[in-house]
Amino acid sequence: MKSRLVSLDALRGFTMFWIIGGDALVHALSGATSLPMFQWMSQQLLHVEWNGFHFLDLIFPMFMFISGVAIPYSIGRNLEQGISRKVLWKKALKRAVILILLGVLYNNKLSFDFPNLRYASVLGQIGVAYLIAVSIYLYTGTKGQWLWSIGILLGFWGLMVLVPVPGIGVGVLTPEGNFSGYIDRLLLPGTMFREHYDPQGLLLMVSAAVITLAGAMMGKILKKTKGTSVKNVGIMLVSGALLVLFALLWHRVYPINKEIWSSSFNVLTIGLSLVFLAFFYFIIDVKKKSRWAFPFVLIGLNPIFIYLAYRMVDIRFTSEFLLHGLMQVSGSYGSVVLIIGVLLLQMGLLYFLYRQKIFFKV
Repeated sequence: MKSRLVSLDALRGFTMFWIIGGDALVHALSGATSLPMFQWMSQQLLHVEWNGFHFLDLIFPMFMFISGVAIPYSIGRNLEQGISRKVLWKKALKRAVILILLGVLYNNKLSFDFPNLRYASVLGQIGVAYLIAVSIYLYTGTKGQWLWSIGILLGFWGLMVLVPVPGIGVGVLTPEGNFSGYIDRLLLPGTMFREHYDPQGLLLMVSAAVITLAGAMMGKILKKTKGTSVKNVGIMLVSGALLVLFALLWHRVYPINKEIWSSSFNVLTIGLSLVFLAFFYFIIDVKKKSRWAFPFVLIGLNPIFIYLAYRMVDIRFTSEFLLHGLMQVSGSYGSVVLIIGVLLLQMGLLYFLYRQKIFFKV
């Protein structure tokens, strides 16, 4: 049986690090120092408003890609143990439902104002995309998975540029005019994150599923390898570079846009995720140099827990309480001290869970 890839946990934790305070630390450093490097990094850690791409726009899809890479290890192991596809599909469905419900809780707190809740969510999109990817992985082979991936990319592109939106027209890729937003306004219950659409809307969940499916296809290649392989690094780097190039060319006719998860955006993030995974895989699993990544591994072993805790627990209050004096004497670096405290408190909690072998899974 193939051992666990530590690089997957580390890269998963790397993506989550920027969500639970890494971005805030860079913004604080940018404000405190005014150094061009931190100012550039701070800009990259803001979402692009519409067309275009920043580093922060990669974080969520890369997390989805990594969840896909893990599918052949978890699902594949269960299949080898004789567990039926039907049982595994039901487990994936249960996982999707739980993530959808947790997403609703994350968005709205414990609110009973059901008509005005926001039902679409980051966690919900992860769950739906995972369910779609697992379904395709379970019931098709490699050829079928390729056909489904291409079909989703081209099908979503076709919907967005060929299907008219009543009262607006065909192929109007604006916040008000895009076809996905029209479907959200027509079918999505409750409220939306944006005025005219939701960036985790109904069609967008399906579009984004191709990222998780691509991860599963890469995971299948990695799992087939006995041990680890430099060849796999080459496959990921070359494939990633080609996909990035293709996405940039596609961008000329179909803009890279995270807000509507355009197919060109999906291809770009798959390519970049492959490049990041190649580096983590090579350094950690091939070269066996993993100590530097231990903080990321801690996060990656309990990602959903820390994501929810960052929202539900006022860790900033605790950090400020403990570091108030140090913040006062730090002058313009007070906010930097505050965020470092937040990160250290979270890492302490994650380390405690790690030592107790407590891993929250959905």
